[in-house]
Amino acid sequence: MSVQKLNQVPEMAYLGGTQPLSLRPVGPGAYPERFLPGQEELRPDEMRVTILGSGDPNVTRAQASGSVLIEVGNEARDFFFFDLGSGCLANWKSLVLPAAGTTKVFLSHLHADHVGELPTLLGSFAKSGRWAPVEIWGGASDRPEWGFASFIEHMTNALAWDTASVAGFNANTGNEAIPHVVPYDSVEVVYERDGVTITSFPVIHALNGAVGYRIEFAGRSVVFSGDTTPCRFVVDAAQGCDLLIHECYLSPATAAVVMGKPLEIVEPLLKKAHTIPEQAGRVFAMAQPRMAALWHLPLNPAMGQILADAQQHFDGPIVASQDLTVFNVTPDAVVARQAEVDDHPNPVPGTPKTEMKLAPPNPEPAWWAAARLDV
Repeated sequence: MSVQKLNQVPEMAYLGGTQPLSLRPVGPGAYPERFLPGQEELRPDEMRVTILGSGDPNVTRAQASGSVLIEVGNEARDFFFFDLGSGCLANWKSLVLPAAGTTKVFLSHLHADHVGELPTLLGSFAKSGRWAPVEIWGGASDRPEWGFASFIEHMTNALAWDTASVAGFNANTGNEAIPHVVPYDSVEVVYERDGVTITSFPVIHALNGAVGYRIEFAGRSVVFSGDTTPCRFVVDAAQGCDLLIHECYLSPATAAVVMGKPLEIVEPLLKKAHTIPEQAGRVFAMAQPRMAALWHLPLNPAMGQILADAQQHFDGPIVASQDLTVFNVTPDAVVARQAEVDDHPNPVPGTPKTEMKLAPPNPEPAWWAAARLDV
């Protein structure tokens, strides 16, 4: 790929760019050039995918840690979180979606940069309009103490003070997490409701317990790899899908510089846990999605070269995800755009999906009476 072609990569969004990062045309098609939250109704046969967090553990104002939101055009207007990395919920808030609907989370694995916002979702959003419990799916483990069920139990215990503190004022049911354990070593349908089917599959990342997901609705399909090395299960799940969101990290040499670690330490780590751009391109070539997206990739000046390294193996369009990159998936096309959002939107509580049930308030500590100022 020529230097001239690489120079045609749009400017990154945090530097003022307004276009998705790609070497090929990816939008807007029949849509406006920018996605404006609250102004585009989903079609009954449409899925809308928004990157809430495109980055890695090094969370910045430009990149939240990993998270993807998928909305579907069913009657309930369901939406689903896939991972909840630190910083992602501020991006979700800018989409002006109802807090009452934040009830379904699918975790790929339990690294901190993929689960960091769970306390915010469970604790804070229960004070912002969600009365229903949050259902959370995640991978089992061959070591129960490392597994998803243990994680949710300890997370719930860690939020016990928060939950008790609002008894009598907020519905404590909104703080509840309902775990659904999925297998780490086999493919399984884990969700079938209201026209949406979600299938989990194993991936190769660090330890047993990491999974990816295939989401199907109205004949459309999106596959989310989570973190993984190149893996046969991803290719099988993504065959002919509409959109494949695949993790991609820097090349070992570049990553060593960014991480400040010797190449001989970084290279084995990447090969054990992640996928580099050329490998991602080969995975895309095997799966043949209508559109592919690189995700979990730190933004850097070499984005053009990264895209070129992946693109040399795959003829279809590839987008390097940024925060608030939006994909519209319909029978007609898969289109990528950048959202234009309000950084300080008004809250949208939404319509509660359950009856509000209050627990009895806790009695005030005795010493408060003497310490309270009557001002």
